[in-house]
This record gives sequence, C-alpha cells and structure tokens, in this order.
Amino acid sequence: ETFTVMKCLFVVSACLMSLAIARRGGSGHAGVCDDGAKPTCSDGTDPVLVKGTDRRSPPCSDGKRPETCSDGSTPTRGNSASGGGGRGGCARADRLCCDGAKPVNDGDRSTPPCARGRPVCDITTQC
Repeated sequence: ETFTVMKCLFVVSACLMSLAIARRGGSGHAGVCDDGAKPTCSDGTDPVLVKGTDRRSPPCSDGKRPETCSDGSTPTRGNSASGGGGRGGCARADRLCCDGAKPVNDGDRSTPPCARGRPVCDITTQC
C-alpha cells in the first residue's frame, strides 16, 4: 500500500511539473535591442498580448513577433550566440569593474573581483 501511494504521488508530481513547464510560454517579445529597449512590431506599434490567449501566439497584428528596434539593431535574447549569458546580460569576459579595471578572477572566492562592487556589463549605466 505504501508503494502505491508513493507511486501515485510521483505521477501527480510529474504531471504538475509538466504543466508548470508548459505554462511558461514565451515572453511576448523577441528579446532586447542593443540600446536595452524592447523591440516593437513592424508597423511601429507595441506588441499586445490578449488576455486568455496562448502566450506563444504572435502579439503583432501582422501575425509575427516584434523584431524592430528603434536603434536599427537586431533584437537578441540573453543567451545569444554573441556570448550574452543569462542574468548578467553579457559574457563574463566582457564585464568590467566600476572603476574601469578588469575583474580579478583568480579562483579564490575570498578575493573580491573588484575593489568596490561587482563586475558589470556597462559601467555608464550600472555604476
């Protein structure tokens, strides 16, 4: 009987996990422009997500995803082929300390990478 209860709990947990992953869907935009802005639709309007529809459905009136940047760049996602990575927004090798120095990454976690603060992608906007 205990084995049956555990098996049932496992199946329910697996189903709930599958539902949670499936519900995440897309964010409604194609990434971020080089200037940090979100891309717009090809007609210049902001993308609109209609409540109650699938978040993966295209939010532009032309049936496509927003892919136009006002600065002329191409929108990229955080994990793009250009080396951007996850939360930081840029490759670790491209980060700088706020004083302009290259961070110290000697493998010793007791040594801070920067004299003050932490390494950032853009010292003009993040320091």
